[in-house]
Amino acid sequence: MSVFRSTLRAHSEFRRVYSAKTRVFRNGLVFYYRKTAGLVFRFAISVPKRFGKAVERNKVRRRLKEIVRTSDSLPEMTEVVFGVSTKCAELSYARLKLACDWAFEKMSKDKCR
Repeated sequence: MSVFRSTLRAHSEFRRVYSAKTRVFRNGLVFYYRKTAGLVFRFAISVPKRFGKAVERNKVRRRLKEIVRTSDSLPEMTEVVFGVSTKCAELSYARLKLACDWAFEKMSKDKCR
């Protein structure tokens, strides 16, 4: 079954995900997540200015959006904020995809609400 994807936009939505205090780390990425009641997978990408110039920040954002778009293993009923650190600057698309797939699997197995 395909999971509908949408984005988190409001500050209150980000706070709600951060306040759940559930997260996983992998290769310089932090995945903050929260289980919800709906079938929707919602996500946001947070790349700080210290990561680098806008070109570099946008490159990582585009890669992560593409990974979410093409992924078959998105966890249902989950809101996720991708936190990107400077360690991700040298990661290839393939390495980012492996890290995201691993995190999606961990989130799918987590039963907390």
